[in-house]
Amino acid sequence: MKNIKILISILIVSGAIFAQNLEYSIEDYNSTSPTYGLDVWHPEYLNYITLHYFSSQGWSGWTNTFGQLSNFQDELRSQGYENIVIIAVGQSHISQFNSNFCANSDLPLVMDVYPFFAIREAFNGSHKQVVILDVEQNEVGRISLGAGLNSTAQNYITNIIIENYPEDTVLGDINTDEIVNIQDIILLINMILNQETEDIADINSDNNVDILDVILLVNIILQS
Repeated sequence: MKNIKILISILIVSGAIFAQNLEYSIEDYNSTSPTYGLDVWHPEYLNYITLHYFSSQGWSGWTNTFGQLSNFQDELRSQGYENIVIIAVGQSHISQFNSNFCANSDLPLVMDVYPFFAIREAFNGSHKQVVILDVEQNEVGRISLGAGLNSTAQNYITNIIIENYPEDTVLGDINTDEIVNIQDIILLINMILNQETEDIADINSDNNVDILDVILLVNIILQS
């Protein structure tokens, strides 16, 4: 009976993966993730740049890296790259360590089913590797985090996201000229002085147009 259940799970996971390119749709097991209990990365993260972190849940070093990735995603989103998501691809046979693995992370965690590991097979994903896909599910980068999420890894991932992020979803282009620069800052400041509250100027989506939006806009420009 146990082997039959495993086979059924493999067939379900495999079907989800190969339905469309590398797409999969599997339950999120991290109880602190905003998509806990829902299927990711489809349908919850359609039209997102997705980063798939191939790890296991049984060692503190990998747990620390998962926490670092969670903080890193927060930083990227604060810079205007909201449509990105980092998903950990764990291993089903060590799911008893899920809680410890997710202790410092709010990112989604999905289970790659033992012993065939269909997701790893489809992605050719090595242990501790991050595979980056653009919104059309094309691979645009991959990097090993064997040394953790150090500055080299952060710079590499950030540059990949900047190069592949859809232009029409980047925050900060106040004058809609497809360039985020000093002109947008001037226009935003004038909006604040004139007490204008256009949605395009509310960069941090707090329903106010104020100095916090200016600070975020400056950060976006400095990181571009």
